Amino acid sequence: MANLLKKIMLLGMGGVFVATSLANAHPIRTPEGNMPMVHWAVLESTPGNMQKMGAIGAKTVGPQTAKEMGTYVLYGGIDATNHDLMRLLEIYEGYEAYRIHSTSEAFQEYRAARFPILKSLKILEANGIALEQKESGTATVVFMHRYEVVPEKLLEYQHLATAEAVRSVREEDGVMGMFVTAEHDNPNIIHTMELYRDRVAYEAYSASKACQDLQKKTAPMLISSHTVENLATNIPLSSKGLHVER
Repeated sequence: MANLLKKIMLLGMGGVFVATSLANAHPIRTPEGNMPMVHWAVLESTPGNMQKMGAIGAKTVGPQTAKEMGTYVLYGGIDATNHDLMRLLEIYEGYEAYRIHSTSEAFQEYRAARFPILKSLKILEANGIALEQKESGTATVVFMHRYEVVPEKLLEYQHLATAEAVRSVREEDGVMGMFVTAEHDNPNIIHTMELYRDRVAYEAYSASKACQDLQKKTAPMLISSHTVENLATNIPLSSKGLHVER
């Protein structure tokens, strides 16, 4: 299953891990330096068919997506507690790039082929708060979080989360990506994705002083929180949209 996910969900430069230096980490931005278009896709297959859906995507839309320069990121994972549930973080340069992707002949073929085994699909429009990743490499551990933030504390929370996303990706060797987004219609609902090189890197970061400090500072700001652990996979990082800030 990991190979299927790598082919269809994840845009990257190859499946082999490439060592990264701590300096080689940048935000994902449009050519003008602005936040790109972001949304989440939550797909549920009929029982036992998520692997088949991945195979359909690998055959149809995967090769086309890799050629779409405005399609920056399709990173995702299968819920470790429900193997029929997949969540995708999708990042596009803008609406036109998304239109090109979603109306392509390859995507239409994929959509038609998956229809008999797709139980449900939900698209969640979001705004990017922090979209940070290393230039290259492969992540094998994916965690996602949903936080409901006290509205009056939202700006403070965003500031703390952004600062730590930037710091962790640039300074922690095993942290491959940190993505913080807010629901478009409910901006105090935060959805995040964390990418780690391996389990050791995830455990090291979770136990770090910086991570513990962030949790202590933000805990009083949260109304609720929910963590999703995903099945182990291979996510080759995309190089599209990486923006070197000057």
